[in-house]
Amino acid sequence: MSLANYDDLVKSIISWGHREDLNDLIPDFIALAETEMYNNEGWQLETRDMELVSTAPTAGLYLELPPGFEKARSIQLETGNGLVDVKFQAPEQLPRRPGTGQPRFFSVIGNEIEFNVTPDTAYTIQIQYYKKPEPLTVTNQTNSVMTNHPNIYLFGALHQMYLYTQDGEQTITYFSKMQSVIRGANKAAKKARYGAAPYMRVEGVTP
Repeated sequence: MSLANYDDLVKSIISWGHREDLNDLIPDFIALAETEMYNNEGWQLETRDMELVSTAPTAGLYLELPPGFEKARSIQLETGNGLVDVKFQAPEQLPRRPGTGQPRFFSVIGNEIEFNVTPDTAYTIQIQYYKKPEPLTVTNQTNSVMTNHPNIYLFGALHQMYLYTQDGEQTITYFSKMQSVIRGANKAAKKARYGAAPYMRVEGVTP
């Protein structure tokens, strides 16, 4: 059975799960699997086709996040000396200070970036971030994850199905399968980004 789109996925979940009595819940299982593949305590999906770059001028202590922002990969300021990294800190650990200066740290508060200090000039900020693909639905039959990693959807939805039926053994099995495929996808994305050679990044310098 092919796994090319949403309809194929529904059929595969029915076939693998052997629970036709749960057909009406399959859209819920798929939606919950999408949430979990990006937000769980193990490995979260972070592939190259999810990466975007956005630039914007700084206008104060806060900066609105780009549309669809899921997670920052890196944030850098454009300065006369090149790109300088701005490091992430959890909100409660952000070393805030009064006055103005060149931001060195940032945190994410709601739908905004907060810098540790108000910028002393109008820097251009470059944000590399992950954006989740559009969710699968009857009317949106595919996305990049479904195209490149359909087994993440299948194992994730089956994990949700067995959570619902309270089958502990199968729940663990399919969560492990989903995590294994996510790890493989992330590893392939990292290898494609950096190649086989060791990678070194010096703070404040863009290769």
